[in-house]
Amino acid sequence: MKLKEGGNIFKDPTTKKPFTQRINRADVTPTVQWLENLTGLSLVDNMLGTTGKKETSGDLDLAVDVSKIDKQTLIDVLLKKGVDKADIKKSGDSVHHKTPINGDPANGYVQTDFMFGDPKWQSFSLQGGAEGSDFKGLHRHILLASIAKALGYKWSYKNGLINRADNMPVEGGKSTAGISKHLGIPAGKLNSVEDIVDAIKGRPDYNMLVVDAREGFSRDNLTLPESAESAPVGTQAWFRKFM
Repeated sequence: MKLKEGGNIFKDPTTKKPFTQRINRADVTPTVQWLENLTGLSLVDNMLGTTGKKETSGDLDLAVDVSKIDKQTLIDVLLKKGVDKADIKKSGDSVHHKTPINGDPANGYVQTDFMFGDPKWQSFSLQGGAEGSDFKGLHRHILLASIAKALGYKWSYKNGLINRADNMPVEGGKSTAGISKHLGIPAGKLNSVEDIVDAIKGRPDYNMLVVDAREGFSRDNLTLPESAESAPVGTQAWFRKFM
């Protein structure tokens, strides 16, 4: 699973220091509005992750509807508007732009990631962590992948649930209703690590569901947001409790 956290695409070739910086929350919307004027795209309503939600952002993550425009067309638009070719890069499903904050180079630059896909799905899939949480959007994906694996699926932030046996898409696996049905988690509880754990911590298969997540979180010195009382020690213990 490859998800980036913060932008550093544009670097000085000699010092390797980034040309871009973090952007203050107050500057996010004006800068995105400037990008709307530059590109002709609807962007303010398509900010992803924690863009504009935290005090500062490492980059601007913006959803672009791939059914309406492709990467090369956007690059051509930027070039025609006078953007230096060196300030545009491509990777995967994204076009990156070295963006002047508030449209003024005197304010410094922030990296903008135009992320091509289905904006409705992206707004769900590419959510950041809850306000004030130690968990980032990446940790939510680690947890969802752990749960999906235990139940015979694979989780993809791009494609939703996939059948682990044959790598085929699962019916409804790219909708909150379908994900809720297959994983047994209420749709309203799929938005953060804390909510997901709260929804599953009483299940008899809890430890099986989170085994990979525990390992993944430990690499970031994090533990699941659970209590000893609420997290069952195993399926057999759970059954003994009710027999």
